[in-house]
Amino acid sequence: MKVNVSDKVFKKFGKTFMEGDVVFYENEPGKTMYIIYEGEVKITKKARDIETTLAVLKKGDFFGEMSLIDNSPRSATATINKGNTKLIEVDKDIFENHITSNPKIIMQILKKMSQRIRETDKQIENLLLKDILSKIVGTLKLILKNEEKNKNGFYVLDYVKLQKDIASRLGIPLEKVMEVLQRLDNKGLVQIKNNKFIIEEERELEKYMNYLELREKYSGV
Repeated sequence: MKVNVSDKVFKKFGKTFMEGDVVFYENEPGKTMYIIYEGEVKITKKARDIETTLAVLKKGDFFGEMSLIDNSPRSATATINKGNTKLIEVDKDIFENHITSNPKIIMQILKKMSQRIRETDKQIENLLLKDILSKIVGTLKLILKNEEKNKNGFYVLDYVKLQKDIASRLGIPLEKVMEVLQRLDNKGLVQIKNNKFIIEEERELEKYMNYLELREKYSGV
């Protein structure tokens, strides 16, 4: 569920950030939420000095709304994941006077929050899987849900960023992620070329994912 905003709104409330800029840190007070007008934002959480990626948000996504709803500290850190990212900043007054009075926007927020809960549940399921191949492929499946296909109907992802994203979500070495993704390439399920990770036959990859899930479910039976 995406939120569409106009150029006029960005000119009034927008801010531009560079890659690596931190929008806010986990546990700090929050008085604003943000809508991504252009670019990417990575949401991370730290536990026992290990940083885990929860999501990579893109144009039309929003974040930081929980602090406006329940006045609690930030539950995660938001970092710019792509240069020249443009965000629209929404403070508490705007949120209460304009957004909460619009049932359509409120419904969008509720649907997005529900989607995030489901994705978090799925991410926890992936972490509980025993086989590292199943963990990585399951996480890839989760990432694809938030990606758009190109005009040819293919997924084309930045290979380096994808490796880092999966490694961060699962807390496993980058080399192991690279090894598994290369295995998918060798099986002809994906293509890796020119630093791009390309999925042309989504159905075949889905079959392989289902096979791994069944293998995990019935292992030891």
